[in-house]
Amino acid sequence: MSFRKRTPPTLEEEREPVPLTEEEKAYVAEWKVHPMRKPRILKVCVNFAVGSSGPKLEQARELCEILTNQAPADGRAKESVRGFGIRKHEPIAVFTTLRGDLADEFLKKAFWAVEDQVSQKNFDRHGNLSLGIDDHLKLPNIKYDPKIGVHGFDTTVVLERAGYRTNRRRSRKMKIPSRHRITKEEGIAFFKHEFNLGVV
Repeated sequence: MSFRKRTPPTLEEEREPVPLTEEEKAYVAEWKVHPMRKPRILKVCVNFAVGSSGPKLEQARELCEILTNQAPADGRAKESVRGFGIRKHEPIAVFTTLRGDLADEFLKKAFWAVEDQVSQKNFDRHGNLSLGIDDHLKLPNIKYDPKIGVHGFDTTVVLERAGYRTNRRRSRKMKIPSRHRITKEEGIAFFKHEFNLGVV
């Protein structure tokens, strides 16, 4: 059955849990004993890279606002590319950053669009997840609008752990020690446990 015919997802949706490896079970057990060690979502970045300014960029801007309920910012070209007709500092993309409940809701829909399964290659060495959706119509409850057309977008999920703020604060800024950084394996375990996401 096509994923487009599935029931729209909710955070309370009951599905068969994704099996965890012994190492992933150990991570989950550690988080229960030491809650401050458990990863959490810092932000979800949604990016529509159109590649040029004009009507397509305005369509992407409108679509981004519809999907995220936030006004997007412009992404500008860092340098001129004559072959593509791109000038330096020309707006060629729109992006927005989601946090809190908005981030969780959007992630649930984005994972549903990829049939709740991603590759291990989508994770970086710090457990952050990036995935691309080539057609926004794959998201639930989205109908085709000829005024907007069809657009793809990229989503990046950044994880952090309690204590990471010491690397961002203005005064007495400190580096995060390697033993406290989130690993790729820990990031995979987090998404499996919290979002029931399949990783192959």
